[in-house]
Amino acid sequence: AVVSTQSTGNLSDNALEAEGGQYIANMLRENCYITVLDLCENNLGTTGAKCLGDMLHINVNLKEVYLRGNSFTDKDIEHFAEVMKDFRLTHFDLSCNCIGEKGGLLLGPAIAANESLEYLNLSWNNLRRKGAIAVANGVKNNVMLKHCNLAWNGFGDEGAVALGEALRNNTIITWLDISHNRITVEGVKFLTKGLEGNEGLKHFDISHNPITSTGGCQILESFGKNSSTVIETVELKNVRVNDDLWSAIKESKKALPDLTVIHQPYMEGRKKPNPIASLKEWLSHNKHFELVEVFKRFDEEETMEVTKEMLFEAFQQAHLPFDKNNMELLIDQLDGEGREVVVYSGLIETEQNAWLDERLTKYNTLHKDD
Repeated sequence: AVVSTQSTGNLSDNALEAEGGQYIANMLRENCYITVLDLCENNLGTTGAKCLGDMLHINVNLKEVYLRGNSFTDKDIEHFAEVMKDFRLTHFDLSCNCIGEKGGLLLGPAIAANESLEYLNLSWNNLRRKGAIAVANGVKNNVMLKHCNLAWNGFGDEGAVALGEALRNNTIITWLDISHNRITVEGVKFLTKGLEGNEGLKHFDISHNPITSTGGCQILESFGKNSSTVIETVELKNVRVNDDLWSAIKESKKALPDLTVIHQPYMEGRKKPNPIASLKEWLSHNKHFELVEVFKRFDEEETMEVTKEMLFEAFQQAHLPFDKNNMELLIDQLDGEGREVVVYSGLIETEQNAWLDERLTKYNTLHKDD
C-alpha cells in the first residue's frame, strides 16, 4: 500500500489494470507527499489513462511519472496531451505503449509548450509520418528537455528531416536515442545539418538504422566540423565498419580525444573475423579497461575460471563492441581448448596482449583443420 508520507510510489508490474489505476488516481488527488510515481507494466488501458490524466490536472506535487507498458493508444493520449502543456513533471515515461501517428500529433504541441520536462521516454511505440514529425518539432521548441529517448519507433527519413531541425535549434538537449527508426543514409544528410551546429548534445545513439558505413562517416564528420561540439559518446552499433568508417572513427578521436564511439569490430580487408585482434585494437583505445577485472567480478569462488555463459553476460555488461556472433567467437577463442570455460590465471601472470595472443594460438591449433 502507498503510505501518505512516502515520497515514492512504486507499484510497477502489479497487474493493477483499469480498476486499480482508478483507485491510485483517486488517492493521488489528495496526497501531497508522493513526488515519484511508477505504474509501469500494469495494463491500465483507456480507463486508467483518463483517471490519471484527470488527476494530473489537480496534483501539483508529482515530479516524475513512469507509465511504461500500459497499453495506451492514440485515443488515450488525449488525456495526457493537454495537461502536459502545464504540468510540473520533470520526468515522464510513456514507452512500450501503442502510440501511433495520431498520438504523435497530440504529443508534439504538448512537448513544445511544456516548460518543466527534463526527461522524456517515448521509445517502443509506433510514432511515424506526421506524428513523428510533430514530436520532433516539439523537441525543437522545448526549452528544458535534456534526455530524450525515441528509440524503436518509425521516424524514417521524414522524421530525420525534422530531427535535424530540432538538433540545429535545441541546444539544451544532451542525450538523444533514435536507434531502430528505419533512418537511411538519406535521412543522415539532414541529421548532420543539425549536428554541425549543435552545442549541447553529449550522447547520440543512431544504432540499428540502415545508414550504411557512409552514413556513419557523415555522422562522425559532422561532429568534427563543429568547433563548439561537446559530444562524448556516439553509438553506431550494427553499422558495418569498412575501411572508410574505420578511418573516420580514428580521425574523430584525434579531433575529439574524449570521444567514445561504440561500433562493430573492424575487419580489415574483409578477412575471416578475428575478434581477439579486434579486442586488442579496442583495448588500445580504451586503456582504462582492465580485462582481468571483468573475469574476477564473475569468479565469486576464485577458481580462476569463468563459464562461457557467464563471460558472455560479463562482456555484454561491459559494452564490448561486438555483435552476438562475434562475441561468441571471441569467447571461443579465449577458451582456446574447447573446455566450455575460460581459464584466466595466465592473464594475471602475463601482460594482457601476450595472454590474448596465447589464447588465439591455442584456438587456432585446436581448429587448424576447420
